[in-house]
Amino acid sequence: MLSLLSTSSPISRKKYDVFLSFRGEDTRKNFTGHLYDALQSSGIVTFRDDPKLEAGEEIAPC
Repeated sequence: MLSLLSTSSPISRKKYDVFLSFRGEDTRKNFTGHLYDALQSSGIVTFRDDPKLEAGEEIAPC
């Protein structure tokens, strides 16, 4: 029987199950917020950007 995991390859460790990305009108407190809460309560580890980041603000300096 063929093994799905090779003993010679390392198992990757993921930090998140989902990367929640959104844009446009701020939906953090509406749809996106409800979706994030539902995913988290279902045990799905979800990444969402920093809530202190304002629209149009640079994420990191160039």
